[in-house]
Amino acid sequence: MDVIRKLNYIFNSKQKIELFWLFIIICIGSGLELLAVSVILPIIDGIMDPEAMLEQQIYIRIYSFFHMASIKPLIMLLLVSMIAIYFLKNIFLIYMYNRQYRFIFENQRKLADRMVQCYMSQPYIFHVSKSTAELLRNINEDSGNFFGALQAGIKLLTELMVCAALGVFLLIKDKTITISVVFLLGIMMCLSLKVYKKYLLKMGERNRYYEMSLNKWVQQAFGGIKEVKILNKEQFFYNKYDEAYRGHAKSEYTYHTLLMMPKPIIESLCICGLLGAIAIKFWWRGADITYFVPVLSVFAVAAFRLLPSFNRITEYLGTIMYYKAAITSIFEDLKEVDELNRVKTGKEKTVEGIAFRDKIEIRDLSFRYAGSDKYVLRHLDLCIARKSSIAFIGQSGAGKTTLADIIMGLLQPSEGGAYVDGADIFDNLEGWHRIIGYIPQNIYLMDDTIRNNIAFGVDEGEINEEMLSYAVEQAQLAQMIRELPSGLDTQIGEMGVRLSGGQRQRIGIARALYHNPEILVLDEATSALDNDTEKAVMDAIESLHGKMTLIIIAHRLSTIKDCDLVYEIGDGKAVQVKE
Repeated sequence: MDVIRKLNYIFNSKQKIELFWLFIIICIGSGLELLAVSVILPIIDGIMDPEAMLEQQIYIRIYSFFHMASIKPLIMLLLVSMIAIYFLKNIFLIYMYNRQYRFIFENQRKLADRMVQCYMSQPYIFHVSKSTAELLRNINEDSGNFFGALQAGIKLLTELMVCAALGVFLLIKDKTITISVVFLLGIMMCLSLKVYKKYLLKMGERNRYYEMSLNKWVQQAFGGIKEVKILNKEQFFYNKYDEAYRGHAKSEYTYHTLLMMPKPIIESLCICGLLGAIAIKFWWRGADITYFVPVLSVFAVAAFRLLPSFNRITEYLGTIMYYKAAITSIFEDLKEVDELNRVKTGKEKTVEGIAFRDKIEIRDLSFRYAGSDKYVLRHLDLCIARKSSIAFIGQSGAGKTTLADIIMGLLQPSEGGAYVDGADIFDNLEGWHRIIGYIPQNIYLMDDTIRNNIAFGVDEGEINEEMLSYAVEQAQLAQMIRELPSGLDTQIGEMGVRLSGGQRQRIGIARALYHNPEILVLDEATSALDNDTEKAVMDAIESLHGKMTLIIIAHRLSTIKDCDLVYEIGDGKAVQVKE
């Protein structure tokens, strides 16, 4: 029931309606399965005792309607009808499976999309506390495993419908045999699931850990390939990846082994139950042997269909247990982001752009990270005038970047607030972000062209060439681009591996300027550069003084010598050291 409750939350109304119609289609398919089995007995009866057929009213009417001269045409008609029923049944089953798999994989895509949107909409602090490997696991593996469990659930429903329909039919034919076989199978299935449940749940949790580890070690190995090569650590990362894959493989083969273990036992019990029931009726109750020939034929055909069904029912229930952890993870993540969106809907008043006319104010601001009693910033006040340049200096860990993150709206203050022209920036974060540019120490670059990296997040057909040229000129990239054979369309490799440090930083500056910000935040933007490269980058930055509001975090005094105000951050306070 817990799984059903979570599925009900994850699916929207449209998906539930689709699932309902799929259920109806499965019911029809189950009915056709029953019909296909039920027509066998009359055919066998007719072959064994043709004259007895004419004692049944339905056959008399068919016989008379077609003016048949003998019983043989009637038997042939029944044979042709049976073939037609099986043919139509199989055509419908193909349609049913198509609908079933289309529902599964289309909605798997939608869930993966929803998970990406879910994580992208989470606040910055969420991403600080989560690893990329974990999010990749949740999006790629968990979404697939979720629909693996759902697919198992749909197939379970199909098999239960078929088994129920065939069970009713067999119960009508012979209660003793049917009850004996079903009782033994039911006991076996319940015992199997009770024994395997805790192992399957444990294996499912463990497998999720190994799936995350696989992503983590691949990312870390190739993300730091330069250091890996220099330090000769290829074997270390290979061993870590192999260790994770061994764990993943062990979880998978243990899971599949557990699912297959009941199969031979179920088949043996089914045969024992069938033969035992026959022995009771034949020897103890003195039933006629001629009674058993048609009955056994029906049970043989039904067993051919039911035995695999019982095995699959056990398998599907095991699959749902194994993937329960994935369902729970998706449910909790989606519920968390839904609650966040409800809070945002109630708080954010508008998504229009902000008109920055006067100043940014930090009022009595305090901040501490979740789970920590220590305040990084405490009762901090400062004011940043429009088109001024302000610098934050201080020791590492003093809170400079934290303060900048709060000003940019990435972190929410524990107390106090940040305001632009008197308005709380957190009342309109989207509008606030539209007027902010950001240049970090380590520029994130896509494995794409210079053009697409500068116009970050803009489709190629929508790139503003005028703004692109302006950004390139202001960032002093024009000469470098002219010297490249492909110019702006030069591929720069993953994380800009084909560029120098200074070139990467200038692309970061151009990216910030392309979006025409009114406020530019530079977080240690030149600290990793040599003196000559730093001078070139700072020349590009200095040309922006008086054109926009600059907030600079730096260690080097040469970087902040032209700033209007300098604040030293330390002990949770901001002390002005230069005007």
